[in-house]
Amino acid sequence: MLTHGNYSAYFQQKKRRDQEALAKNRQLKSEIATLQHRRQKQQQWAQRAEGEKQNNAHGDMGFLGAKTARLMKKATHTGARLTAAIDQRKGLLQEVEVADRLPLNLVASHHHQLLVAREAALTIAGRQLFAPVSFQVGRHDQVALLGENGRGKSSLLRAIMGTFAGQVTGTIRLADQTTVNLVRQNYAVNQGTLPEFARQHHLQLSMLLNVLRKLGMDRDTFVVPIQEMSMGQQKKVELARSLLIPAQLYLWDEPLNYLDTYNQAQLIQLVQEFKLPLLFVEHDRLFIDAVASKRVVLKN
Repeated sequence: MLTHGNYSAYFQQKKRRDQEALAKNRQLKSEIATLQHRRQKQQQWAQRAEGEKQNNAHGDMGFLGAKTARLMKKATHTGARLTAAIDQRKGLLQEVEVADRLPLNLVASHHHQLLVAREAALTIAGRQLFAPVSFQVGRHDQVALLGENGRGKSSLLRAIMGTFAGQVTGTIRLADQTTVNLVRQNYAVNQGTLPEFARQHHLQLSMLLNVLRKLGMDRDTFVVPIQEMSMGQQKKVELARSLLIPAQLYLWDEPLNYLDTYNQAQLIQLVQEFKLPLLFVEHDRLFIDAVASKRVVLKN
């Protein structure tokens, strides 16, 4: 399992390698198309010469026959050389892994601002977690929530969901009738079989399994109770639930935990493609740089 730190380095290197491979593939495909065009021209010249021989019954058949033979020999030799060049370039084409596109049940909102926090602060057991903070999440914003460990980032997400156990001061307001979807850092409550999980969350089982396959989960795992799956597999179940439930605003608490680089690339692609209305907590700087349109820092 790759850690966040070496994931960043790996992903940067992979992105650079993929870009170089794609550029090389474009060059090779252009060369292949040119060679194929030249080979086709050679064949047409030979066929035209053969046609002249067949249609010119009153001409010098010996001369035309020799001419046709020379053209056919040249076309055969050139065609073989061009075919070899084409095959050689086809052999150089590289396979570039493209992340499988994930679905999303994003519901459009007519509100420009989905979430507004004004001088918001959280206190629990007499301790204020961070200095009052103000920010907004618009319907096309991807906001990174930053701060030291233990500063209260996950607690702020719970406060937005209305499940924070401490005291909230200031204002945290969701736009009217805004549906919010949370990817939790702790999802131990996900239990039972996948069919039971689908029924519990009003999901179509076939769609749930399809998303899990896109995330790279083996079919053999589909019969394993969720609580007996690996942490990475459990995280994929949590993500699949989030992607399939209709929502207008998404809260993600450390979405990269336990995921491999392929899944992480899928999430980057998803956010960029859908312009996901998103408030998220994540430590990986590459992911933040790739998706965040705004940053909010919780301070002491």
